Amino acid sequence: MRPLAACMALGLGWLTAPASTSAQRPGAMAVLDTLGLQSGRVGRVEYYFDAPDQARAQVLASLVNDAAAEFERELDLRFDLSLAALGPDHWFSEFPGVPYAVPWASIPERLLLLPSSLSQGVLITGPNALADRRRVDFVALHEYGHIAAKEYFRPTAAEPYTPVSWFEELIATYFAYSYVAGAEPEWGSAVRAEWSSQIEAFTPPVLSLDWRFMNSLPGPELSRTYGWYQFVLNKRAAELYDRHGVALLPRLKAALSWRDASGWTPAGLLKALDGVTPELASWARDFGRR
Repeated sequence: MRPLAACMALGLGWLTAPASTSAQRPGAMAVLDTLGLQSGRVGRVEYYFDAPDQARAQVLASLVNDAAAEFERELDLRFDLSLAALGPDHWFSEFPGVPYAVPWASIPERLLLLPSSLSQGVLITGPNALADRRRVDFVALHEYGHIAAKEYFRPTAAEPYTPVSWFEELIATYFAYSYVAGAEPEWGSAVRAEWSSQIEAFTPPVLSLDWRFMNSLPGPELSRTYGWYQFVLNKRAAELYDRHGVALLPRLKAALSWRDASGWTPAGLLKALDGVTPELASWARDFGRR
C-alpha cells in the first residue's frame, strides 16, 4: 500500500499509518532541529517540546521510559530513543497530506513523533479527558513497540519492517500491552473493553489479512476499516499475552528466521509460527473464513 492508502482510526478520528507499507522519511531529527524546540531527558528518552507542551511531553517521555526500562529488565533490550510532542504549528509527517495527530515512528532514528495538544480537537477535555489521554498514551507505546521490535529481533537489518504487515502491528501492540497489563491492569482492562466495542460496532467490507484490498477504499471507509483491523490485532495480542506473557517474545526471537525477514511471505511465517504459537497461526489461517 502507498502511505496515504494505509491509515487507521484510533478513536477521536485519529489516523496512523501501518508500519510496513512505506519507506521511512530520512532526517526527521534534522527537521526537529529547525523548529527551535526545547528539550529534556527522562532516563533513556530525550524529549522535545514547545514551551506550552512541556508537561505533556514529560508525561509521554516518562511513560515510554518506564516501558523501555521494563523491557530492559525482561529482555535485556537496551537502547536510547527520542520523542517529540508537537502541537499543530510544529507538526510534520512522512505521510504528505495527512492532518495533524498522525503518530509515527522513525525507526532508523529511534524517534517517536506524537501530538501534544489537549485543545486542538485532538483530545476532548472534561469527563472524557483521561480516556482520551490514555488513547494517545497507548499509541505512543505502540509506536515504541515498533522501534523495540526492530531493535530486539532485527538490530542489524537495513529494512525497518518485515513484509508481513499484520504481524508487525500485532508485535508492536504486544510490547505495548505487555507493559500496560503489568504496570496498570485497570488500564489494560479498559483498552480491551474499548477494542471489543469498536470491533462489534463495524463490519469491514472484506475479511482478510492480505490488506491489498484497502488500496481501493475511499478515505473514510479506509480509515474505519484499517482501524477495525488494528483493534482486532490489538485484542489478539492481549489474548496471546494472557497465555504466554512476555516470554513469548524471546521464543519468537529464537524460533523465527529474523535474518531472512525481508523475504518473509505470509505462508512461510505461518508455517514457522506453527512451532511457536500454533493458536496464532491457526487464527491467521482461518481469519477470512469466519
